[in-house]
Amino acid sequence: MRKRLTVTALYGSLTAASLVWMVPVVTALAISVLPIGQTRSGWWHGGLSQLTLANYRDAWSQGLSQYVVPSFVITLGSVVVSLLLGALASYAFARLEFRFKRLAYFLLLTTMIVPVQIILIPLLPWLRLLGLAQGDLQYLGIILVHTAFGAGWAVFMMSAFFADVPEELLEAARLDGASHLGQLRYVVLPLALPGLVSFAIIDFVFVWNDLLLGLTLLDRDHQPLTVGLANLQSPHLAQENLVSAGSIMVVLPPLLLFIALNRFYVRGLFAGGVKG
Repeated sequence: MRKRLTVTALYGSLTAASLVWMVPVVTALAISVLPIGQTRSGWWHGGLSQLTLANYRDAWSQGLSQYVVPSFVITLGSVVVSLLLGALASYAFARLEFRFKRLAYFLLLTTMIVPVQIILIPLLPWLRLLGLAQGDLQYLGIILVHTAFGAGWAVFMMSAFFADVPEELLEAARLDGASHLGQLRYVVLPLALPGLVSFAIIDFVFVWNDLLLGLTLLDRDHQPLTVGLANLQSPHLAQENLVSAGSIMVVLPPLLLFIALNRFYVRGLFAGGVKG
């Protein structure tokens, strides 16, 4: 009886927290489909006859459309590079022995706690010196910056999954002549799929939602959607309806990514089981 009450209280608390979390989401969604005059008098007074998609069209045409390609280039590039380098580094830390292993692991983890604001100003002259502050090379520059900040998270998350792979499977692969790259590709990565997917989702959301680096390191032609969303509203022009519509559009790619990869996460989780 006590256990049932505990479970009921837990689910009740989570449901209440979910409803509270949904309030700003529902508010933004409601404002995005109502005329600006209606939203300022109270969106909850609006009727179905006033619903409109004009806010989405205007937000798209007034600037968001030009930021879509840069956002996907930056985000997908950062996630792919972080996954590749993170998988290699995680395998090394989880399965290999080498000098200064603990020191290197500690230094990588420190990137998780260093605020980006601390190195932002010193970072600008380095990007200019390396030629990564002009033209399309700006994409490469900001991808490298995001990869540097995501390296600690990648190693921290994936190395735990890599360490859980049974040594017997790796030994069997070595007996079959597999190199370390072969063991990583054919044994470790399929079994560590939950870790890869989890990191990919977290890194995608982090990079996709970045405003500071995109605003500081990139020119107008290479800035991401977050900058375009911020430009929809200025101190002299409040456009709550366009900002809400833009926010809904900006949040859709991470949401769809999670929905698409959730089943792969569950499948990978069960695929990692090893029969005794």
